[in-house]
Amino acid sequence: MPSKLLAAFFIAWALLATPAMARSSVPIVNHENVSVPSSEDKVPTAAEVKQAILAAAEAKGWVIAPQPDGKLLATLKVRNKHAIVVEISYAADQYSLTYKESINMNYAERDGEQLIHPNYNKWTQGLIDAIHTEMLNL
Repeated sequence: MPSKLLAAFFIAWALLATPAMARSSVPIVNHENVSVPSSEDKVPTAAEVKQAILAAAEAKGWVIAPQPDGKLLATLKVRNKHAIVVEISYAADQYSLTYKESINMNYAERDGEQLIHPNYNKWTQGLIDAIHTEMLNL
């Protein structure tokens, strides 16, 4: 009798826990034309914006690869299991961060909408926040 009760418990747990553990995909948030924060005393140059992006990326564990067109490709690998790649374009007054590709992030397109694991948006927002912090420290 105890073994049947134990088996029933594990079956119930598996049925209830699986949806709670699974994370459904969410729409990808691309950060287009994000204003570069600056003080009233100093307007940054494009080179300073690039330097802030590089410093922020390094601080957050991203690897940056400059591209021939002047843009940057930023890659974040997590536990050697997941990876995301974003393209970053920048100027003195704004920058954009857009999805390029990912590995093991449940990427899908449905009804013309790009979907991905919710951590993608969390990780890219962390990079945005770090860039803003770097810009304010100039």
